[in-house]
Amino acid sequence: MLAAESPFEGERENALAAAKRMAERKGLTLDEAAAMRSQAAKEKPKQEAKGPSTEAEREFSTRFATATHLMDQEIRREKARREAALKAAQERGLDAEERRAEERRSRQRSTNRSNSKARMNPYRHAAVLLAETSLPFREVASITGLDIYQIVGMKLKMRNVA
Repeated sequence: MLAAESPFEGERENALAAAKRMAERKGLTLDEAAAMRSQAAKEKPKQEAKGPSTEAEREFSTRFATATHLMDQEIRREKARREAALKAAQERGLDAEERRAEERRSRQRSTNRSNSKARMNPYRHAAVLLAETSLPFREVASITGLDIYQIVGMKLKMRNVA
C-alpha cells in the first residue's frame, strides 16, 4: 500500500523492496502475498469490545479502577498541600531574599537595555531600512543622521541592474 500511495519515489522503492523480502520469506510472490492480505482483511470479523468475562477478571477490573481513582485523588491532594505550603511560606517571607535578588536582576536588565548608548553603524542601519522598509528618504536620513544625498546614493547603488 505504501509503495502505491507514496508521493516520494525513494519511499515507494523502499516499500516495494521490503514487501518483496517479506513475501520471499514466506515463499510467496508479491501478488500472492497482496491477495492473501486483502482476503484476510475481508474474512477477519471486527471484534467487539468485551468486558471482563470471569468473576476474577471483573474483580481485578474493579480493584484496578478503584486504585487508579485513589491515586488520582492522592495526586490532587498532594498538589493542593504543596500549593498551600508554598503560599504560607511566601506569606511568612521565607523567599523574600530570592524575590529581592530577582527584582534587582530584572531592574539591572532593563536599565542595561535602556541606558545603552551603543548605536548601529549609520550606513548599515540606512541600508537595512532601505532594503526592508518603504520609508521615505527624508525619514531614513533623520533616523540615521546621514545626509539625504547619501541615502539616495545608497538606494541607487542597491538596485539590481539587469
